[in-house]
Amino acid sequence: MRTRFIYSKRSGACFVPHIALAQMFSRSASRAGLKSIMTQGFSQRAKISFAPELPAGVVALNEPVDMFFETVPENIIDLMNNSLPEGFNISRAIFPDENSPALGKLCKHAEYLIRNTDNIKLNDYAQNFFGDSILKTENINEWLKFILKDPAQNPIGSFVKFMINEKIILGWHEMNIVRISIGLYDDRKGCVSL
Repeated sequence: MRTRFIYSKRSGACFVPHIALAQMFSRSASRAGLKSIMTQGFSQRAKISFAPELPAGVVALNEPVDMFFETVPENIIDLMNNSLPEGFNISRAIFPDENSPALGKLCKHAEYLIRNTDNIKLNDYAQNFFGDSILKTENINEWLKFILKDPAQNPIGSFVKFMINEKIILGWHEMNIVRISIGLYDDRKGCVSL
């Protein structure tokens, strides 16, 4: 059964690289006593899929991960939360039907909060870099909130690298980035969700 967890990674958990997430979630499920469905082939692994990756150091508030289990107990969220490392937390579980699209087809937009430690006005830089891929921007105190189309093709890390190359900032340590959510943009509500 496919189970879509919506999780956050905060504090030190934001430094866990994307490449380590599959093994971490798989081991956490095993510690929780859940039996994962395995991939086929010579090197079998737990069947699992994620949203487009985030660079290490980016906080995430509503990230989806699809995991496949033989059975799903009612208290699956509690079981997983008790087995995940500190800084990771699952807020809900969704059970898509078999014909539901994969995460790759559902993660067409992402909503971010970014700021610079020197309070550089980021709106113009983001608009110039991402162009028409930005659907909406809003300044909230020293943060820039924006919605970006196709986060797999427009990774937030590329924007930070651009800022470094243009000598606008010295490095990653000068940026705070939060991915609020990833999924599909709802024009009526003005936000991104699954």
